[in-house]
Amino acid sequence: MNLRRYCLASVVTAVLILAGFNVCGDETNLPSVLCPQPTCDFGAVYPDSVIQHSFVLTNRGSRLVNITKVNATCGCTKALMSTNQIAAGKTAELNVVINFKGRRGHLLKSIYVDTDDPGTSSLRLEVKGTVLVPIEVQPEGVHFGTVGVGGTVEREVLLSAVGTNVFHVGSVSSSSTALSARCETLEEGKRYRIRISSEGPRSYGSTMASVRVETDNTRMPQVDIPVAAFVAGDIVAVPAILLVVPTATNTVRTSQLTLWSPSLKPFKVTKVECPGDGMTATITTVMPERTRIEVKTRGPLAGVGGKSVRIETDLPTMKELLVPVRVLTREGGESAAGRP
Repeated sequence: MNLRRYCLASVVTAVLILAGFNVCGDETNLPSVLCPQPTCDFGAVYPDSVIQHSFVLTNRGSRLVNITKVNATCGCTKALMSTNQIAAGKTAELNVVINFKGRRGHLLKSIYVDTDDPGTSSLRLEVKGTVLVPIEVQPEGVHFGTVGVGGTVEREVLLSAVGTNVFHVGSVSSSSTALSARCETLEEGKRYRIRISSEGPRSYGSTMASVRVETDNTRMPQVDIPVAAFVAGDIVAVPAILLVVPTATNTVRTSQLTLWSPSLKPFKVTKVECPGDGMTATITTVMPERTRIEVKTRGPLAGVGGKSVRIETDLPTMKELLVPVRVLTREGGESAAGRP
């Protein structure tokens, strides 16, 4: 009889422990926080939508739990606790607001709630769903890649109505005078082609701009298309920055530069000047429009960082190139010598 009572008591105790009850009457029992519904599925919404949701957090322990930090992984998501402390047996709300402007497609956003609960130091909550767009943009952005200073380059973007949506294109404008854009109607109310072009001469370096398309669709009144390009001279150095690593005096490391002409103009490298005594260069002509330069480095390379390898060519439009040098530590970080 006593054995049966003991077994029954053991089973009851195990069940209570699994349920989270403090069966020992220990006042030092730890807090225990959970979220019964850690996922919010907002379904399908349009980009002009803003949704609000409240996650309920429960402290099932016998001591106060402190919320130490709330972190949303996306800038479109704002999260705020109703209180930073949850008493034993009580609840608190995490209020979430999500703005879907500029978002599209399937989304999964995470929110992390850090607590002083040793068993659940961080709670991961999710918000998921689909953002519908009335107008599909393909591609969503344009990159011309590496282009020369002169000549004309062109890309196209297709705007298509999704489902039963209908729209018409109004004005098309560019944020840069170096870009022009025009619209062609492929199917009235349904499909349009935006032609984006750039005519030389263009300035050297990276270029970022955008093309704005105005529409009569109330949910998507404008479409902004980012445009990027790298404008190279008649000769381009790859890589654009020479990374070197200090070595012992008797150890030699070899780095390689490739010079090529995007416009396929033949050229010759007539001279290479390295910024430090521990650097030497060897020139090899691979093709009329391509040359390889091997740069050998030795020693600590003091004073080299922030300077450039100077390259002279026989091409009248590109007589000189400067390739910056960056000195790295052996672990891959930039050394003090690498800073100008």
